[in-house]
Amino acid sequence: MTSTVSKAPGLRASAVMLAALSLSIGWGIRGNFGHEYGAMIPGALTAIAVCLVSGREDWRGRVPYFGMFGALGWGFGGSISYMQVIAYTHSGHEPSQLYGFFGLFWIGFLWAGMGGAGTAWPAVVDRERLTQAFRPLLWVFAFWVVFVFLEEPLVRWYEHYVWGVGAEGADTTWHRQKNPFYWFDSDWLQALFALAAICAFDLWDRCFSRNKIGEPLFHVPALAIYAGAGALVGGIGKMVLDATGRTQHVAELFTYRLADLSAIDSTTGMPKFDPENTLTNWPQFFEDVGPHLGWAFGTLAGVALYFAIFGKFRSESRMFLYMALGWFVGFLLFPVLLSNAFTEIGGLRMTPPRGDDWAGITGVLFGTLLYLARNGLVQVAWVSLVSAFIGGLGFSGAAWLKLMMVAPGNPERLNPEGLSPSPAAASEAFWAFWQSQNWHSFLEQSYGFFNGIGIAVAMGLLALHAPRLKQEDESKPVRRWTQVAAVSFVLLLLTYVNLYKNVAEWTGSREMVEDVMRAPMLWFISMTAAGWFNLTYVLLSILLIGLLSAHLRRPLAVVPNTWLGKGQLLYLVFLWVMVIGNFERALGGFTEQRLLTEWVIIVNAMIVTALVLLLPREKDLCPELPVASGVPIAQTVFGGMAVALVAVFLMFASMYVVYGGAFAGHSGKDGEGQMRFGDKAEWRIRPILKNAEHS
Repeated sequence: MTSTVSKAPGLRASAVMLAALSLSIGWGIRGNFGHEYGAMIPGALTAIAVCLVSGREDWRGRVPYFGMFGALGWGFGGSISYMQVIAYTHSGHEPSQLYGFFGLFWIGFLWAGMGGAGTAWPAVVDRERLTQAFRPLLWVFAFWVVFVFLEEPLVRWYEHYVWGVGAEGADTTWHRQKNPFYWFDSDWLQALFALAAICAFDLWDRCFSRNKIGEPLFHVPALAIYAGAGALVGGIGKMVLDATGRTQHVAELFTYRLADLSAIDSTTGMPKFDPENTLTNWPQFFEDVGPHLGWAFGTLAGVALYFAIFGKFRSESRMFLYMALGWFVGFLLFPVLLSNAFTEIGGLRMTPPRGDDWAGITGVLFGTLLYLARNGLVQVAWVSLVSAFIGGLGFSGAAWLKLMMVAPGNPERLNPEGLSPSPAAASEAFWAFWQSQNWHSFLEQSYGFFNGIGIAVAMGLLALHAPRLKQEDESKPVRRWTQVAAVSFVLLLLTYVNLYKNVAEWTGSREMVEDVMRAPMLWFISMTAAGWFNLTYVLLSILLIGLLSAHLRRPLAVVPNTWLGKGQLLYLVFLWVMVIGNFERALGGFTEQRLLTEWVIIVNAMIVTALVLLLPREKDLCPELPVASGVPIAQTVFGGMAVALVAVFLMFASMYVVYGGAFAGHSGKDGEGQMRFGDKAEWRIRPILKNAEHS
């Protein structure tokens, strides 16, 4: 067995290195672009890489899908706030440090768990299920596009007609808590729109896609009846609560303030925070529309009951349903409802007063695992768990490694007598230079490297035991347009949503590019830099999609004949577009500290270019082992938990040995560490207030 595993192409050291460096490069770039869009970059690169080196020709035929779904899987964790959790590990406050390492483990677990599931899914499902999923997925994308264009006008309308204030537009950065729909700085509206899209798809699918005459005449009125009945029951329930004087009691039972109201201002002796200036665990618009909540919640309940009875959720839309419902279960359970019993420690919130998307993503991951277990995709769940445990250890381990690296010459760690590694001035200058490096980028790229190892190991083992996929009948391919969609997703959508952010860098404070420019020789046509960028991408999209569509009818000579060659081309084009775009983003303010990011990324990109061209070979195939009769889910969970507990406590103990409880620097606020617990806990001293800047 050992010799067979050693022959698996995807488990060779060089193949693991390719995956690790791919995720490291992508994660370093993600640090500049941020959030969900940035997190998709390493997901796409690594999924394509492990597909190419797997030795599975049936996988290589799906390389565009690997890139797309790998990106989507890793994108889920992009909304999780983690900088303050890193700061806890630097704080020198022992409870906060231990909590910080556990918190980083859980964030890494969530991120890599979803990334592993997205990467493994196209390797296991049959072609019909794989391509059917594009139908509900496109509905979700469409609803999200509507949300992007609808959100700001909706906020302005609300402010003007409900609050009666000027419609100047909401500050989405430093005063985003003033948004009436702000709720723990989370993406709950995006999750709600996704859930609405899935339900809308299911209704459309049952009414129209099967050509069943009469279905719309039943289901559309039925939905209206259920919604109306729910509204009636909810409205009556609210009237009963009002009549019996129980409304306020129920509201207080489920509501708490996101601040320490017992805190006293030492200069005035008065309460430090005005309760009316603090936020609660519910969005502001809930309070504004309080009299209407009864029928509103009743309507939602009626709609939910309708879909629970009549919903079919075909074409893999049920998977997205589990994910969306899981988001709300996790979010409502932890920061919203259960936290009311733990207000003395700031609630069941990972990083108060920052956002709590971690709770929603926790629900998404467990919803995904539940769906996989119920639908014969246990191997995908296993890859998800293996990736999750390695990714969790990778995030906490990368933070620990960074702290060990900055210990020598660290002025925060040295005693008052200044026992530096050497009293010589040259040595002091060296350690000052050492401390000034871009250590956060070191952490990010290291974390990406560890994550890549997790994906490589999990997918390499999966390649040995997963059943061979049925080869597609080239004369009757299933939904070939989805190949065009997947390639376009990687090369057009992912590059656009990230590189568009460069325009603000070029035209902002750096003033590298004029904000408004006229067309050459046509003085009456002028657009902003963003407008020219968008126009260029529209033209590029028309060109690429047109060429890809033409290639399906008559292969273009420039596109390789083999799927291995196509995958290499896809990987290299996407890699270098993002590497160059990332360099362009940083060029205006480039300093020697950026060498640890952009220069290292470029060098690593050269290495993976060589690896992705030299390692995969057409005849270097993965050995076919018997399909495993069972998947070691329980062993993976309990083994991973045991290793994680031991590793996290060892990280914490070694921190105390090296730093002796001193603040490590390199993170924190106002020159001191940020804490999760105690009198100086961040949520106690700097809660988010309505009239102050967001932290």
